[in-house]
Amino acid sequence: MSSVIKPIVGIAAIVFAPTLAPMLLSSIGIAATAGAVAVATAGVVLVGASLVGSSTSDSMASAVDIVSVEGYAGAKLQTNKSNIAPVPEVYGEHKLGGNIVWQDTNSSLSSDNTTNGYNRDYWAVIVLAGHEINSIQNVFAGETTMTSLGSDKYKTEYVHIKFYNRSASARDIRSINWCTSTGGNESTGGALGLQSGITIPPNTAILCVHQVFDGENTKNTALEAITVKMQGKKIRTITNSTTISTSTTYTENPAEILLDLLTTGLDVADADIDIATFYSAKTDCNSAGFTCNIALIQQSNIQSIISDVLATCRGKIFHSESKWKFKIDTKSQSTADTLTNDDVIGNSLSMSMAGSANIANKVILKYIDPSDEYLSKESVRDDTTLQTYDGQVVTKILDAKGVDSTTQADKLCEIALNSLRYSEDASGNRVKQTPIAITFSTSVKNAHLEVGDVIAMNHTLLDRVRKFLILATMTDQSGVLQISAREYAETHFKNSSGSYLI
Repeated sequence: MSSVIKPIVGIAAIVFAPTLAPMLLSSIGIAATAGAVAVATAGVVLVGASLVGSSTSDSMASAVDIVSVEGYAGAKLQTNKSNIAPVPEVYGEHKLGGNIVWQDTNSSLSSDNTTNGYNRDYWAVIVLAGHEINSIQNVFAGETTMTSLGSDKYKTEYVHIKFYNRSASARDIRSINWCTSTGGNESTGGALGLQSGITIPPNTAILCVHQVFDGENTKNTALEAITVKMQGKKIRTITNSTTISTSTTYTENPAEILLDLLTTGLDVADADIDIATFYSAKTDCNSAGFTCNIALIQQSNIQSIISDVLATCRGKIFHSESKWKFKIDTKSQSTADTLTNDDVIGNSLSMSMAGSANIANKVILKYIDPSDEYLSKESVRDDTTLQTYDGQVVTKILDAKGVDSTTQADKLCEIALNSLRYSEDASGNRVKQTPIAITFSTSVKNAHLEVGDVIAMNHTLLDRVRKFLILATMTDQSGVLQISAREYAETHFKNSSGSYLI
């Protein structure tokens, strides 16, 4: 039996469903009541007002639009027992280890010391998620793929598992069936002599694990760490520009995952969602091939979770006209309005270009490779033309939690570098010039402008009419509207050969 567990880093270090209450230690195992493993709600700390009026920080606020954080690189993912670990919340497809919330040993089945050594039975309940799981594709004991026995049962020679999906009511471990043999035999926890008074709360997906091991360390001496490849949460989908479904379906679309975070995480009412913008963003994500596969397994505020989802699709969320809106930065955006000198109050127009920290000519984007045990992989956009022009190599490293597609990572990486270093001339040709960022004040006559709009600016301080993408707006009762924007160029969405990336 192998005890080697490869480091798996395909899980973002964040949490949506907060911490399990501390377990109660009891002799060899862990006794847990329904109250002890109940999911708290206080960990969702972001209030909606903090997002009002602009995109979330580090999502669309920079020229790159993807936060640079070493969030998961090198982290190990394996089955573990912890009194501070959260109930996972899983969006999309993952291979992950769960959290052991109860374990014990006895010799109710394996006391024969003539065939396999002095064997003991190990019993454990592993929580996979605090919600219904769409499907389990494989269960692994160490590095061995377990054999499916049907009826949600899996086995190796020494490991036997039964999976239970979400239940509307609490489950007593003595009343449910456990898989006890390679032939798929089942016995109730009561018949197996498992501890009384142990209940698993509702709305949790669990594995009931039986392992046989040798208590005298002569044969089969180690327990296997259990991991699962699965499709996670079912959520409501966006049917059309006016309708959010009442039923739940498995989806990897970032727009629908964000919708679930808002409605179930922040308790935003459907009436406060601009469904048309979410549906448009869903369509844009489908067209670009953008998906989000992200599991929330550690504590963080929900704003960082939202930022990680936005980073998978170059998205932005904001509050406007009493509605939450979601937009994707895409090619061929129409111009919302043209502003002139008369629209700018006084001398408020300020222009700048990216500083030295954002003039990279090489971008490395870290993402997850499911084909290599969900280890971290890199997409590299190495622009030798810019490097020759700059006389040096300047590297920017980005993380895209939730991205597990090489094609998607390559697109995001190239668009990120283009957005940092290239602009276009009056004829729409790409030029080696850092895009211009502007801020200015305008009157409430332009209050219709919002985050994600593309505006044309015809101003004497500019050499020509240029397009800008609005990143943030802010106003007060004085009637003055502050707008921050960066130059918009359709060539940002093209590769060096002139073909569209999305």
